Amino acid sequence: MKSHMSRSVKNAVSRLAAVVFLSLVAACAALAQAPAGVGPPGIVNPKGDTDAQTNREATIRSAEMNASVNQLNQQRLAAVIEQTKQDFKRIQLIRNEMVDNLVAKKPLDYKLVSEQAAEINKRAGRLKSFLMRPAAEDEKKDEAKHVEYDGDALKGALVKLCNAIYSFTGNPMFKDPGVVDAQKAAKAGGDLMNIIELSDDIRRNADRLGKSSN
Repeated sequence: MKSHMSRSVKNAVSRLAAVVFLSLVAACAALAQAPAGVGPPGIVNPKGDTDAQTNREATIRSAEMNASVNQLNQQRLAAVIEQTKQDFKRIQLIRNEMVDNLVAKKPLDYKLVSEQAAEINKRAGRLKSFLMRPAAEDEKKDEAKHVEYDGDALKGALVKLCNAIYSFTGNPMFKDPGVVDAQKAAKAGGDLMNIIELSDDIRRNADRLGKSSN
């Protein structure tokens, strides 16, 4: 069962990498190509004389700089894809741990729940920055509504979080990254935002309940 689950996670991670690559490669390629008129300033002889050798050297240096920019952007792209793969895989593994604890009906370990929720929140937030365009409403954020849970409600919130992660990571858009489907992308975005909000509420309440139980 666990080996099957591990294969599923690996397959989903591979598909996510393709999605991230397709969404970022165009942006990185654009960064690698400076627009007309932008780049190292041309060398000007103060006396107005033309120095062909100097101009050739400047051209070579300019080409070397552009090559360095291209290489740097490729490295950044590779780093982003690798980080995204790690985040995507890790939130699934944490979810599996949460499910195991919930199914076993173990008493909630508030410290563990807080740590797990905090990590999910951090990684989901990073996935959001990689996969979603900033929404206009992000500029005018309303005050966050703080939800308070008791122990039973916290378990219910954990179930919702596990379901949201399952829905997000199982989105069909990750199975066929070459086809852009607006509805599937919107569903993935909604699930990701739900994961971020739920994990933050869970972390905060687990911290509070942990302190009150001591």
